[in-house]
Amino acid sequence: MRYHFVGIGGIGMSSLAMHLRAEGHEVYGSNNELNERSNFLRSKGFCVYIGHSSSNWDNPDILVRTTAVKEDNPEVQKAVKCGVPVVYRMEALKRITMQHDSICVTGTDGKTTTTAMLSKILIDAGRDPSVLLGGINTSLEFGNYRRGSGPLLTELDESDGFFASVKCNHAVITNVRNDHLEHYSNKSESLRDHFWHFGNNVSGLLVYNSDDPVLSSIFNGSCISFGRESGLYKITGRRHSAAVQEFEVLYKNHSLGNYVLRTPGEFNAYNALAAIATSVELGIDPDSVRESLLQFSPVDRRFSFRGKNDLRNLDLIDDYAHTPDEIAYTISGAREFFPDKKIVAVFQPHRYSRLVRENGKFAASLRGADAVCVYKLYEAYENEPHEIDEREVVDGLNRYGTPVVHASNYSDILSWLEDLRDAVVIFMGAGDITEASKLSAMKFCTMT
Repeated sequence: MRYHFVGIGGIGMSSLAMHLRAEGHEVYGSNNELNERSNFLRSKGFCVYIGHSSSNWDNPDILVRTTAVKEDNPEVQKAVKCGVPVVYRMEALKRITMQHDSICVTGTDGKTTTTAMLSKILIDAGRDPSVLLGGINTSLEFGNYRRGSGPLLTELDESDGFFASVKCNHAVITNVRNDHLEHYSNKSESLRDHFWHFGNNVSGLLVYNSDDPVLSSIFNGSCISFGRESGLYKITGRRHSAAVQEFEVLYKNHSLGNYVLRTPGEFNAYNALAAIATSVELGIDPDSVRESLLQFSPVDRRFSFRGKNDLRNLDLIDDYAHTPDEIAYTISGAREFFPDKKIVAVFQPHRYSRLVRENGKFAASLRGADAVCVYKLYEAYENEPHEIDEREVVDGLNRYGTPVVHASNYSDILSWLEDLRDAVVIFMGAGDITEASKLSAMKFCTMT
């Protein structure tokens, strides 16, 4: 089969493209810009067109698109005109999970890190998984993809609702938050129903966070549960110091020993516990799991250290946090790892719809920082006029009394950084704020 990918440079699309080619299919595609994954695919021999045009056509059997690609895309229109089937990425992934012994990790927050932790554990235990990851991790040969002969481990994006129809052998659900409700008729009940349907499609092991009120109401102890307050697998005695956290894991109140992570925050302890519970249930020795987690390196943009300025005692961190909960968790985790430093944030809101829906919650989360720079909103295809923008966050922080500045361009961020001393600077958001973190590190810091 020959596949044409529209948006092949996306993190999810690129891993799927690599997997299909590894299975013997022909794959090529287009992307709206020459980004890191597009360059990487080209280096591996993929044909990647930059820009979308009907001239990119090479007589494929199937066209794969994401929900961000609209009906008026010239390549989609060409496929319709030629009678070539057009499928969404999640539909293509669904077909693949049904063809393999599959493990799917989904949930609002933490799914990328949990998938990466589980992949590290499975690889070290000799299970030789194929892995499709929604981020870049050094443990995988191709960053967000690895080809193996064992089970298929994939992160499953819940943002557009397609995940509910996916059928897999085993699954992990990290949590459920009211994010991406625009794809669920703006109703939390619809989001809950989708997770219920997904759980019913799992034929084998289902591991879920029983501390999450939505998940506990759906599954109510009927599957393998984990948590701090409840669950078959529990965290207890969590403690932290500079750059390390440690906790004990109990299974039915019997100790499985202590586990050490080099990633901060209780939220990462939850991610690790999800991976521990899944691994042990799959028959992997707890000692092997313990060693894998000790050696685990974070996914890129999950509290990634970008650089250090010794003279001004600055550490620059890049993080994908883009929901109020994620922001609060990241700031809290930073305080655990850097107890003697100020924690300041450079935050870029992601999507107008999310900013409207959260209705002031971003400012409430960011007030946990000592100072905040709010960068211009990243539209993410929402380019129609809106009555609200990033200044809503600035106004909210002003009401809380949190020191805040508004940055309408990168130069404003640089000016703000010039005066900082003795601080950890966390760049947060799901848009192009990551480029600001890299440029700032190049200007101010010794690179890692």
